[in-house]
Amino acid sequence: MIKKDKYDLKKWSGKYNITINILFWTLLAVVTCVFSIVLLKPELKLNSFLFGTQTEVIVKKEPVVIIEYRELEKESEWFYFVATAYSMNDAKQGTNETTSTGKQVREGIIAVDPDVIPYGTIVEIKGMGYFVAEDCGAKIKGNRIDIYFDSKHQAKEFGKQGLWIRIVRNYNFQVAGIRQAIIDNQ
Repeated sequence: MIKKDKYDLKKWSGKYNITINILFWTLLAVVTCVFSIVLLKPELKLNSFLFGTQTEVIVKKEPVVIIEYRELEKESEWFYFVATAYSMNDAKQGTNETTSTGKQVREGIIAVDPDVIPYGTIVEIKGMGYFVAEDCGAKIKGNRIDIYFDSKHQAKEFGKQGLWIRIVRNYNFQVAGIRQAIIDNQ
């Protein structure tokens, strides 16, 4: 009788292993099929069915309206220059109505050493505003500039001053070049 029980037990355990094995592989095939369908057919929305209901978020694009444009001031270097003043048709200074670049003299023009500050460069003079480098002078070398004023009286009143300037815009200019040019001309 013992032999018969062992035989029945082996027979039963073999059938059990086969059943479990078949169930495992069937379940694995079903899960693989479901995930394949979820990935390949997202329009069926099986994700919400399988993993719980989820609300779909629809992001609408709205036009962007720029109300105000403000250029942020970049941190830039300020350089110390000695400034004098000049006016049009001053016999003492040897000036006339045109600059060395051929333009009409007007307020907002400064004379520079073109080796230090190239023509066309826009500079800001601290406390005075913005100026364009469009002229040069015989005595303007290195870190010296000459500021144009409409009247001789204003030019005389300005005299000679130490000023701080910074380069605002020049596409062919590098700040390292101004340092070297000032050092070379001293």
